[in-house]
Amino acid sequence: MAARNRPRSGPMKDDSADAHEERNMWNQTVNDLKRLKTIQTRATEVSTSIVNLERTMAEPPTLSQIDDLQALYREGLKLADEEQKILHEEPNDVIKNVGILTALRTASEIEPRNPSQGKSRNPKRQKLETDGALESPGPSPSAPTSAAKPKNGIVRAGSVPVVKAEREPKEPVVKSEEGSEGFKGPSAERTGKFFVGAEVAYKLAAKAKEDPQWIQCEIINIDTAGNKKRYEVQDPEPDDNGLPGQIYKASATALIAIPSADTILPDYPVGKQVLARYPETTTFYRALVTNVKKDVYRLKFEDDNENEMEVTRRFVLDLTAK
Repeated sequence: MAARNRPRSGPMKDDSADAHEERNMWNQTVNDLKRLKTIQTRATEVSTSIVNLERTMAEPPTLSQIDDLQALYREGLKLADEEQKILHEEPNDVIKNVGILTALRTASEIEPRNPSQGKSRNPKRQKLETDGALESPGPSPSAPTSAAKPKNGIVRAGSVPVVKAEREPKEPVVKSEEGSEGFKGPSAERTGKFFVGAEVAYKLAAKAKEDPQWIQCEIINIDTAGNKKRYEVQDPEPDDNGLPGQIYKASATALIAIPSADTILPDYPVGKQVLARYPETTTFYRALVTNVKKDVYRLKFEDDNENEMEVTRRFVLDLTAK
């Protein structure tokens, strides 16, 4: 596996101060644009009121009409001033911030994490409505499958249509590490770890003989109708238009709970195979534990040229737990 690209929206929280600053800038820009829309809507209403008032003014105009007209003009000037401050002045300066965020996204999409590598694994998200065979007996919607580099070093074609997702072969079940029980699938559901607002690793549908891809999501809704619960999970990354991330429908079998920051975490021994979030992405891959530290695990990710990377403990999951 060659070096993986940085995701569109940059590193997730807990990774670096730069990531936190970038996310704050994004949130501030979104809020400023919402304010700007409200201001422009009101400015349009004021402009319309001025035109209507001038058409109906008496000749000569009354003092009341003059006062009303002056008030509308003053409000219009105030709105125009607020608009200019949001667009061009600190701490808002939306035009400058949008330019910065655009440059960061462009750089993150075209620059591999390791410039010496000619090829890279693309962590961009598959855009699927459901998780296919795991979720319903009917066929999955057609959707592109992101390119992945297999162990033999050959890169698969970039996008192929998925007509119907095949059922994944069952993963081997082995004895889980102490403390890791209850974070995966129906076991996590029974112990109450799947709730609105919970962070989870979600398994995207994959074709037969392809490794499934896991991405970080947040549960935003739970449908309790019927015999089995259905979960709506949302990708934290905005889409290409800056809108909120893709929403997927899943059952418990396609989810692994990500422990909260205050959870007592299990200790995985050296040599343990885990599912871990690759640094500066929101995608999970298989990895091998090579060292254990207080707050992080040192891991070797599959097909990553024997590179070792440190990952925050709560983003290291037991793939084999029941």
